[in-house]
Amino acid sequence: MKRLRHDVNALVSIALLVATTIAILTGIIADVWDLTGFVFHTYAGYVMAALVMFHVALNWGRLRRYVYVRLFRSGSTARTRSPAFATVHPRRSTVEPSAPGIVRALHTRRGFLGVLIGGLAGLAIGRSTARVRPDVPFGTDLGVAYHQWSKPGMSDLFGAVASWGAQPPLYKTYPDSLRIMLPPPDDRPGLALETAIQQRRSVRHYSDEPLTLAELSRLLYYTGGINAERFGIKLRAAPSAGALYPIETYLAIHRVADLRPGVYHYNVADHSLSLIRDADVRGETVRHGLMQEFLGTCNAVVYFTVILQRLRWRYQERAYRYALLEAGHLAQNLYLAATSLGMGVCAVGAFLDDEVNAMLGVDGEREAAVYMLAVGKTRDRV
Repeated sequence: MKRLRHDVNALVSIALLVATTIAILTGIIADVWDLTGFVFHTYAGYVMAALVMFHVALNWGRLRRYVYVRLFRSGSTARTRSPAFATVHPRRSTVEPSAPGIVRALHTRRGFLGVLIGGLAGLAIGRSTARVRPDVPFGTDLGVAYHQWSKPGMSDLFGAVASWGAQPPLYKTYPDSLRIMLPPPDDRPGLALETAIQQRRSVRHYSDEPLTLAELSRLLYYTGGINAERFGIKLRAAPSAGALYPIETYLAIHRVADLRPGVYHYNVADHSLSLIRDADVRGETVRHGLMQEFLGTCNAVVYFTVILQRLRWRYQERAYRYALLEAGHLAQNLYLAATSLGMGVCAVGAFLDDEVNAMLGVDGEREAAVYMLAVGKTRDRV
């Protein structure tokens, strides 16, 4: 049993040295290149802390005796007769000189080196966790911190080391849901682009006239529909980083001819809608939008969600930046398409995320709502 304890203690000491070395190296890397989320550094710190506690537990008796002799007993006779003294000074005692433990290690060159490495590792850990970047003071809001952290730079060199997951499917489908094919979008001319830009405004007052399926089809197509193909890649009406298209489109339908009220998903691959909830959700959309009544009087509410993994596997920490940019591209397309057809749109950024995600049937993590926009035929403009 004593031999086993000695072997375990030795193995823990070796593992602790390895973990400490990894912690300091990854700490320096994380500190120099501002890799606050560098996972290997975090795990090395956890492992090192666990090993330290285990090591102390194994040697608690010797540590306690050493502290007692050093702090509460005096005189060379008392020290030389103490088993703890024999552990610390094996050459001046008859007690087993090979007794393991952190007490004896502190009095050897290797032990001193271990303590030094551990101290430097602690310094690196402290520096890398106490700040995000040197130019972002402690207490800065998370948006500014993320913006600084996600700047391109030396952190790109470590992208191949960290795991960012695999590429998910490009299209989301609902194979078990009722599918409604939208009519092909007509190409009748609307307002000139310059005129649409001039007239585009946020509209909060809508008429009682329903949208037609043809009008809804045209809105969705010119917002983010597939309109070209190049080198085997289907391109859409809005730009996307790497043509990865992380944004999904959902609709809460209030008044559209030949379409039941409910929640739908826009299947961009075949220009169709999938019914995911058959219900009148006007009251819910108003509550989700912090009681803004026009969300219940418009013809439909368009929701954009983001599937971050479609970007993360390639663009890593910048994925969230790109996703929000793309939601903005789609929203402006919807504004201009609606204006060209004589309709209006009002974008809403303040909404109850969890409630919207639940209504759309998404988890809020792998896929989350980032934008909602009312759209409809206008009564007047404000």
